[in-house]
Amino acid sequence: MKTRLRIDPSTVGELPLVSTAEAEGWGVSRHDLAILVRRGLVWRVARGWYSSRMDATEEECHVLRTVAHLRLHGEHSVACRHSAVLLHGLPLARADLSVVEIAKVNATHGRTGRGVRVSDLGAQREDCAEIFVPIADMSVRVVDPATAIVGTARTNNPVAALVAGDHALRYGLCTRAALEEVLDEGRRTTGIGRAREVVKHLDPRHESPGETLTAAILRRGRWELDPQVEVRARGRRYRLDFALRDHRVAIEFDGAIKYTGPEVMAAQVAREADLRSDGWIVVRFTWDDLEDEGEMFARLDAAVQQATASPSA
Repeated sequence: MKTRLRIDPSTVGELPLVSTAEAEGWGVSRHDLAILVRRGLVWRVARGWYSSRMDATEEECHVLRTVAHLRLHGEHSVACRHSAVLLHGLPLARADLSVVEIAKVNATHGRTGRGVRVSDLGAQREDCAEIFVPIADMSVRVVDPATAIVGTARTNNPVAALVAGDHALRYGLCTRAALEEVLDEGRRTTGIGRAREVVKHLDPRHESPGETLTAAILRRGRWELDPQVEVRARGRRYRLDFALRDHRVAIEFDGAIKYTGPEVMAAQVAREADLRSDGWIVVRFTWDDLEDEGEMFARLDAAVQQATASPSA
């Protein structure tokens, strides 16, 4: 016999993030919530918390889980590390989002359970801010962006911290001085050497996560790389994502946003024709290309050889 709901599902409406107690106040019982979960109409975010955002992205799910765990752990808890990065609206790439990161005063350091790690706030910084999280429709406390970025570099994929850090510096969400201060305060913590390496390579000239990832890969090659290089070709001024120093090789990262219609594509083709007519060898990388570093280096090798052999080189 099919279990029956005690409410009309259409009356549930939009529940971005709701506790069991709040749902019961609206007439949605624990029994109803369990059935709604089984029917795929809501999902269990954390113990005693639910959401109807079935279309949420991986990052949005992590944000909702972070907010729920902060509420579960009380008003003295704060989001930190990569969880704080997402709450600040900073981008991440190649990050492990399976564990929510929060901190509390005098917490058992690094205690992990049921997808959440609780750290001692003393290992973070106490100058936290309360921010409003639109997707959850509520406010929570979060460590500052610099602390979140350095913490991500220490405990998650350093590339994730590179992406967040480039964006934060580019849009003035933190300063290099603030990052250096956090590094100095954590000089005896695990992973601080990795974090220093990340901060050293942060570059606000990178305009997208794809450009940051491209630069991170190409730094391991044998070429000197300059980002956001302005050149003139056929009397027009263009800005290249990257150029190889001492070679007329232009490197462009093509994110999906660059191709929003036939007019944009036509302009891109004309741009590349101008660059090639002026002796530039253009190499384009996409998100898929970033999964094969060997192929990227091979293509650049071929481009450098072509540029070197060109009469205009």
